[in-house]
Amino acid sequence: MSEKRVFVTGSTGCIGAHAVGVLLKEGFQVFGFNRKPPTEIPSGYEHLEGDLSDKQSIASALRKSQPTHLLHLGALQTPDCRDYPIRGLEVNVLGTGHLFKACLEMNHSLERFVFASSSAVNGPRHLYGERGVYAEDPLQPFNLYGYWKIAGEGMAQAYHQESGVPTVSLRLATTYGPGRDRGFTAAMTRALKAAAREESFEIPYRGKENYHFSHDVGAGFARAVVDPFAGYGVYNLLGKTLTVDEFLVLIEEEATKIGLDKFEISYADGAEQTPFIYDLNCESTRRAFPKMSQTDIREGIRISLRYFQEKLG
Repeated sequence: MSEKRVFVTGSTGCIGAHAVGVLLKEGFQVFGFNRKPPTEIPSGYEHLEGDLSDKQSIASALRKSQPTHLLHLGALQTPDCRDYPIRGLEVNVLGTGHLFKACLEMNHSLERFVFASSSAVNGPRHLYGERGVYAEDPLQPFNLYGYWKIAGEGMAQAYHQESGVPTVSLRLATTYGPGRDRGFTAAMTRALKAAAREESFEIPYRGKENYHFSHDVGAGFARAVVDPFAGYGVYNLLGKTLTVDEFLVLIEEEATKIGLDKFEISYADGAEQTPFIYDLNCESTRRAFPKMSQTDIREGIRISLRYFQEKLG
């Protein structure tokens, strides 16, 4: 059995799949906790079937895996939380609580716990200063998903205080690129797919977003698991703010370079200003985790277009 064993909830999702790849390369034995196994099971990965709303399956999986590290990515995303609020509460709040409690009851302490939070905990951009939105700035979510992530961060801090286990809450905003195909903010990935297929697509909102390339998101969470850290901290994942218009210009420019010119991306009728926060300040993140990667957006768009082109082939 590997000396480094990481228990990953949500390991088959977009972020989880990228994170698992990095963790395996770092020499970890990975135990993925999901309702269904991944389509392909890589060497060093073991599927543990379970559901975050079922505390018995969580406790059983932890007993079996005996992890040294834990990465909690599993959650219902914003659209599902809106459409199925009770299920969202069961998974995002009660499930997270079950997980922390089960960790406290293990017969050994973890070396690290990393919780996937969200910039949905923040409020409108005008509440914050010119230097951007800091992790310690006021919280004012605009939906239940954001409030439930605040609850998760609170449980993470309480868990650290009780256990002494180094614990990180890492917030992210808009993820784009390979694997990111669910949720409201997956619109930019769908725009990339439309360009690669030379089809039409309508963007459902206008405004600014803080963008993270999907490979960087998974790698960022993996670095928060792997790299030296002590205490408890909340950090913004590395990213870049652009207007939707600026992002679409980059798609057009990079698509044209590889001979894609028959697509059309426009705004949907009635597209409103996005409520999502932007200008996330990442100074403290760079200090805490200097090995975290940040792909230039143009490069991320180029990689994504080629990826979706190959998938079509």
